Amino acid sequence: MNLKEFNAIVSSPADLRYEYFIKKTADTQILWGLYDEGWAMTHDQDGSALLPLWPKSEFAEHCSIDEWSGYSGRPLDLAAFMEKILPKLEQDGVKTAIFYNNSDSAIVGAGRLMNDLRAALKKY
Repeated sequence: MNLKEFNAIVSSPADLRYEYFIKKTADTQILWGLYDEGWAMTHDQDGSALLPLWPKSEFAEHCSIDEWSGYSGRPLDLAAFMEKILPKLEQDGVKTAIFYNNSDSAIVGAGRLMNDLRAALKKY
């Protein structure tokens, strides 16, 4: 991916980045988080925990600054994520911060993310 394409995607509105995330993740069967002796987490305006996720390593690494400066991108297998992690997030009330760009992200509950990923996977 060239810099122009990268910048165009990163600067897109959160809802378009979410759509891009769903399509790319279904296509590659991999999603990315930031990891350093534990997964990078953030919080919404109400203080609720959020797990940030990205469709490609480049986008995750782009956010490895400030409080996440020691973190690096780590891949997650989509099938395992859907089978093990999403149900745990749902149970714990943890939402996801999809495709954070150092400014904003799409805040999505685990149930909706599961449904959107399943719908995208049916196209393959």
